Amino acid sequence: MPFRRLECGAGEEAQVDFGTGAPIVGPDGQRRKTHVLRVVLSFSRKGFSEVVSRQTTDDFLRGLEDAVWHFGGVPQRLVLDNLRAAVTTADWYDPELNPRVRSFAEHYGTVMMPTEPYTPRHKGKVERGVDYVQENALRGRVFASLEDENRFLADWERTVAGTRIHGTTRKQVAAQFALERPALRPLPAERFPHFEEVKRVVHRDGHVEVGKAYYSVPPEYLSRPVWVRRDTRMVRIFDARMTPIATHARHEPGPFSTQSSHISG
Repeated sequence: MPFRRLECGAGEEAQVDFGTGAPIVGPDGQRRKTHVLRVVLSFSRKGFSEVVSRQTTDDFLRGLEDAVWHFGGVPQRLVLDNLRAAVTTADWYDPELNPRVRSFAEHYGTVMMPTEPYTPRHKGKVERGVDYVQENALRGRVFASLEDENRFLADWERTVAGTRIHGTTRKQVAAQFALERPALRPLPAERFPHFEEVKRVVHRDGHVEVGKAYYSVPPEYLSRPVWVRRDTRMVRIFDARMTPIATHARHEPGPFSTQSSHISG
């Protein structure tokens, strides 16, 4: 059975998980559930917390991106507690990641490693990190908005979590982070491009539909599943293994965008 050592060198690893955040009660008086994303650098125990309203892939990636920019660098690997927002198939030997999560990892030059399912020793630090923010920072609190809760957490990370002497390392988190920060990989020049991504099956006419517009693909992909990424300007189409197969300018609903190389015969 594989066993991952729990102590790591500077810059080697961060562990990532979601937990329950403090509730939001807005002007309408309704109580809304929140989720707190917790990212902990394994060497220094430096943490980052961000509260979101849902555990979607988009929320996960934006929070994870905020974390690495807050740290000022990227660890060599990110260990995930088999988050549904990131992991399609939880398999210790051959995990299947959400394609957008794979692209995020490539953009930041890191590796995503899901923990082994149902094996507590593979996810100890991150779950303790989530417990710590829940018990020390959020227990018994209610906030008026996500913005208020995130401002509170940022201050708590700086003045409480970052200044404490960690119970395992017996060293101050901020002092250890000062040693770890130079070992993190440099950030890319730009943030990860956020885009809409959907899975489609190619129509018999050789096009896929996205946003009620139609885009051609090579004829060998007829009736096969593909991934389509759409941002504000471009539509990019990939095969099931995320190999690019077509690129189009984005269109308003209605038109067909057909490339001559995609017309068979």
